[in-house]
Amino acid sequence: MSNAERDHLKANLLGMIAGQGDGIDLDTPYRWNVKGIEEAERFFRSLDSLLPADSVLYFEGCSIAREVSEFYESHRAKNPVAVVRDTISPTPDTYHVDFSPAVVTGLCELTATRTSGEAFYHIKAYRGETLLFTFHDAFEGDLLISEHIAESTVADFCIRLGVTYRQERNTKRDPEQLRRLLWALENPDQVRFVGEPWWRRAWRRWTGW
Repeated sequence: MSNAERDHLKANLLGMIAGQGDGIDLDTPYRWNVKGIEEAERFFRSLDSLLPADSVLYFEGCSIAREVSEFYESHRAKNPVAVVRDTISPTPDTYHVDFSPAVVTGLCELTATRTSGEAFYHIKAYRGETLLFTFHDAFEGDLLISEHIAESTVADFCIRLGVTYRQERNTKRDPEQLRRLLWALENPDQVRFVGEPWWRRAWRRWTGW
């Protein structure tokens, strides 16, 4: 990590500690964990079995292609709410998009010709002020679904995708991890680690991924 990258990360950490990037998050004691979703088109075409029709999709990324950005903007949600941000640094681009058959078709077409990084890193969905799912590192990580969605609905969704799910405790994010990460950046000589970088371990502890 260069000095410039470290300074930028520190600035973003200070902002998030101050409340920037806050918003709705999974808020039920337990959640459904779905593993093994790897096909974007199949996922998007199955969302109508999981989400209410008036839901909003949230996309977050740092290298979203212009064509994709224009598509998101053309379907911008009329009443977006703040959603908790997953990316600390660099500051990501975020989009709130009304969920509709036209959006599903467009997403399938875009992801057929674009890498996932050009379309999103993270995907979430909400209705009103309730977050329904979060898909961190979409199509590489796990899909975490709120218990506001009934288990029977989750089961039907997973059958359509050919994957399985399990219930697990919903781990709350600990803001103290951000302060520890900032301290480590400011005191690199006092940090010791073996294996993966300390900042990746700290990020995984903070997010639960």
